Amino acid sequence: MSSRLKVINTYSPSAGHLTLAMGERLQKAAGQDLKNKLESGDIKLINGKYIGESLKVNRLPALKRRLRKAYVSAQ
Repeated sequence: MSSRLKVINTYSPSAGHLTLAMGERLQKAAGQDLKNKLESGDIKLINGKYIGESLKVNRLPALKRRLRKAYVSAQ
């Protein structure tokens, strides 16, 4: 005779639920990071905008962008 397996948790999360949960965790982590940077003085809130060196985006030169785009589309 075979024994029956006991199911401990019948709840199976859907992809939508997992996406929402991950989004909530990411938003919480981003909020904590922003709070820490404000407290340390790394960034400042001036006229409703966050200002700081760590917020600057490094743009790729145009040639590298075109090469990367061509490489991605070739795959």
